[in-house]
Amino acid sequence: MKKFTCSSLGNTCSWDHIARTEELLTDMVAIHLRQAHGVHALTPEMIARIKNQYSNPSPIDVKAFESLALKEYTCDLGPKCSWHYIAQTEELIADGVAVHARDVHGIREFTPEMKVKVENSLHEWKG
Repeated sequence: MKKFTCSSLGNTCSWDHIARTEELLTDMVAIHLRQAHGVHALTPEMIARIKNQYSNPSPIDVKAFESLALKEYTCDLGPKCSWHYIAQTEELIADGVAVHARDVHGIREFTPEMKVKVENSLHEWKG
């Protein structure tokens, strides 16, 4: 198991993910990049950087990984919005939702009340 950080791809982003396999890591990075950064496809260079990141960092504690469950938020900020976001923590999801709310729904201020609403709407991601 290895940890990957979005910032290792040059993004100003605190998102990270822990995965058991290189393939799962690549899939989760692709989902994150699509949902948070609007990247619709991984380039060969990005895949190489993800694989390199997976191969080189030191392993993390297995018990810490096993306690992590992915959570999902489905947008309810606007009518007929089918956007959803998957991440490991409520804080990461709230960050992604704040960007989505601003860019898609024109919501300029993501209030503490909105954050609580998002956190209360989360459910476990079934994959």
